[in-house]
Amino acid sequence: MRVVDVRTETQAPAGWSYEVAVRRDGQESAHVVTLSWADHDFWCGGTLAPSRVVQAVVEYLLDYAPITLPARFDAAKARRWAPRIDDEIRTPQG
Repeated sequence: MRVVDVRTETQAPAGWSYEVAVRRDGQESAHVVTLSWADHDFWCGGTLAPSRVVQAVVEYLLDYAPITLPARFDAAKARRWAPRIDDEIRTPQG
């Protein structure tokens, strides 16, 4: 079982930065994940809190990407690690 805990939000020059804790298999890891305004708009059209989008991205990567999450990364990099992420987590617009 895994738990993704988005702990803090900080304004960044073109979006947000989040401290995220991931707990799984009795281990905890810490990550800093940035999310741009453009990616937030693309993935949810502003209908979800940015922190919820970050949580969805991290959860998707844990479930489907064959990587170990780096300590720091931008949410847009998820597209390299999991090419179907846009289709899988994007919420319907309009």
